[in-house]
Amino acid sequence: MSDGSYATARGLGHKLEAPKVGDDVVGRDEHVRRLCDAEGARLILLHAPSGFGKTVVMAQILDEMRRRGCACGWLTLDRADNDASRLVTGLQAAIDRLGATPGTPAESETGNDGTAMVELLGRVADLTEPFALFLDDFETLHEDSVLTLIARLIQTLPAHGRLIVGSRKIPDLPMARLRATGEMLELDMRALSFTREETGAFLASARGVDLNEADQTRLHSKTEGWPVALRLASIVLSEARDQSGFVRDFSGSDRLVSDFLAENILDTQDAEVREFLLRTSILRALEPELCEALVPGCDGAALLERLAAANVLLNRIDGTAPVYRFHSLFAAYLRARLASQHPEELPRLHTAAMEWYLANDRPVPAIDHGIEAEAIDRVLALVGEVGQACLEQGRIRLLTRWFDMLPDDRVADEPRLCLMKAWAYCFTRGPREAAAVLDANRLEAEAGEVGAEALSIRTMIRAMSDDFRGAAEIGREALDRAACSSRYSRTVLANCMANAFSVLGAPDAALENLDEARAELGGPEDAFNTMYSESVQGLIDLQENRFREAKARFRLAASARRSDDRRRFNGNAWAGVPLACVRYEEDAQDEAEHLLQVFLPIVRDVSLPDHLILSHVTLSRIAFWHGQVDHAFRYLAELEQVGQRRRLDRVVAGARLERTRLYLRQGNLSAARHQIDRARNNALWEEIRDLRLPANDLDTRDITEARVLLEEGRASEALDILDAESAAAEPRHRRRRLLVLDFLRAAALLRLGETGRARETAGNALRIAAREGYRRLILDEGEPVADAIRAWAGPALSGDLPRRDPVFAEWLQALSDALGPGHAAGSTEISRHAPLDPLTKKELQILRLLSEGYSNAAMAEKLFVSDSTVRTHLRNINSKLDTASRTQAVAAARQLGILG
Repeated sequence: MSDGSYATARGLGHKLEAPKVGDDVVGRDEHVRRLCDAEGARLILLHAPSGFGKTVVMAQILDEMRRRGCACGWLTLDRADNDASRLVTGLQAAIDRLGATPGTPAESETGNDGTAMVELLGRVADLTEPFALFLDDFETLHEDSVLTLIARLIQTLPAHGRLIVGSRKIPDLPMARLRATGEMLELDMRALSFTREETGAFLASARGVDLNEADQTRLHSKTEGWPVALRLASIVLSEARDQSGFVRDFSGSDRLVSDFLAENILDTQDAEVREFLLRTSILRALEPELCEALVPGCDGAALLERLAAANVLLNRIDGTAPVYRFHSLFAAYLRARLASQHPEELPRLHTAAMEWYLANDRPVPAIDHGIEAEAIDRVLALVGEVGQACLEQGRIRLLTRWFDMLPDDRVADEPRLCLMKAWAYCFTRGPREAAAVLDANRLEAEAGEVGAEALSIRTMIRAMSDDFRGAAEIGREALDRAACSSRYSRTVLANCMANAFSVLGAPDAALENLDEARAELGGPEDAFNTMYSESVQGLIDLQENRFREAKARFRLAASARRSDDRRRFNGNAWAGVPLACVRYEEDAQDEAEHLLQVFLPIVRDVSLPDHLILSHVTLSRIAFWHGQVDHAFRYLAELEQVGQRRRLDRVVAGARLERTRLYLRQGNLSAARHQIDRARNNALWEEIRDLRLPANDLDTRDITEARVLLEEGRASEALDILDAESAAAEPRHRRRRLLVLDFLRAAALLRLGETGRARETAGNALRIAAREGYRRLILDEGEPVADAIRAWAGPALSGDLPRRDPVFAEWLQALSDALGPGHAAGSTEISRHAPLDPLTKKELQILRLLSEGYSNAAMAEKLFVSDSTVRTHLRNINSKLDTASRTQAVAAARQLGILG
């Protein structure tokens, strides 16, 4: 052969080309960099079931290695390669592409496989430059001779050579030594699954699907980042009118998904394995002995090990025992197929599972299977035994799920179960549904412990309904009867009264009740009340401007756990939302957003007014900070809608107050004035004027009115409001509110020309803020406060402050950097003339969106152009306006009257 090519000799060209990576494929940059940068790895193994994109990742690795100057060869394997002669020929052809000296095809054609193998291994050993050989679809190989050849090839690889193997199952290669010596890197289905961020990027790039954050999180959770499931979902989502409804109902029984699972996974198994998969699909965790109880006569351990090695959408649960679980979509598909093909088996299977769990002293999963088996009498008895412990441990959503599936009339026969149901519904469904349980069963009329506990629940219902005065009134009666109620009830009541007294402005009474609650705590097992106590204490600390103490309290509350459970306790938004707000205050915005997305569905279900407002407002601010202005307004629209639907006037007002601040950040004063006028609910503000409500500590109608007046240039009127608010806050020890009021007062004084008083007020406030480590509290106030801080910080930082107080100076410098130079800095205040080259229509559109806070990506989406086009327009705008940044461009445009 003139070109020495085995590909030409044997027609292998199609097997030697890596697939092209499409434009809609999400780049797995982290994996690609990690694998390309790894030193000393002879073997890189990617193994995952069908649909996890291992071939795509391999192709991306190949592209990156070629970009780095590494020689690469690719071979896609098939069943015919179980013939050693054919495999050697294919490998020779792939090695030709590495720049090796061409071999002699005739040798392998003579049938002398040994000679051909020796030549092949010799050619590999003689390669002197870095190279990588890619073998895809390795699961097609099963003959011992060819597997031995690959093992010898790995041993022969020089230090600068790598073998990258892609397989749908774990290959039968001698990998233990390679793992032990660090000569092997491995990516399995969990590593190849999309992250939440990659899920969003994929949906947007593949089909232009733009889900809201909650639906994106829900879809990612359901698919567990399985790329093919996301691709199938995106096909429907791109045409769906009700995207949220589709995501809510999406499961493994969806036709596109079920067809894929049947064709590529279940129907490829033998009959024994198919029956095992179907009958064990009812289990959340697959344990060998439990599987044998459901499928008598099987070897559970051997089958599970076999399935895991074959990558049949099975994950090993962390731990030492060989316990596995199905991928959630695969489990849903199997259960649907079981119900369709063997419906008569379901009661027997669930009963067998219940009996096995009871025999192993595990009542919680036994209850789940007992409900499915319709063994109602046994389930009611079991819930009565473990329900109280579930309440104390904070496993409240579990209780709610059980009560949702149990007959109401059977639960009504047991007063203790009715109380558990009322508690569970109170903390998961909200106060109205809890009240309905109490009313339907007339529990408060019961004597003794049942009536006393029902009164405690009624106190909690009032507090959660924003009626803290009513809660305090009923709570006093409940406290008188608390001695005969359960310890759990007494502790919740004391915590609830502490919260009510705190809101009513009686901190001493609040702390007294907190002490009583803590005295009742039963140790690590009482996770819920530990969380509740620390959350209430944290809110008190926060309002009295002990931010660092509050932060510690919220962290402790969110990490409350049972002694035998190492997972974070995150089942209740009571602690989660304040913790997210603390992380936002520290500028850890990604973590704050993640926490809030986790807790937002719970908050909406329960309708805690303060938590509703805080979660939506914080998410809106995060979105605006990231340049996602439309998302910022959407969160506030959702908040207003929830408030109107649930008739929570304070929630509606909270949405309008924050929308006012959002418009102020955009410089849209007329829209801001319209929103603050719409928030003028005099009866509401009069009712809550003296209440210490977390969501209204810094945001009331009057304080927001002062912010608007400052931006409107009416600083004197603003100062009058701020002075009155300070005078009212001082005797009530509302120290965090006083801090914000001082920053706003400094801004008003500066705009009135009282520079000395402004600088003194700002300086005192800054020292207090630095002591507690505040950040967003200041940054979110906008330009009036920023100007006042710059007026004090500039001279202080250029003077001897860094020498006298380096810690304060470092904090102040970081804050000043975050605030930026301001409109009055440098070139933005020079005398300007209209640009010689006028801005185009598209540049004016970009400038308008820029002034409203949109990111480059958001502007590109709104204008239907690419990111690079937006960047080009921004460069042209800066050139025409003689500015150097986005902020300067907006300031110059305002000065020239280009922007209103």
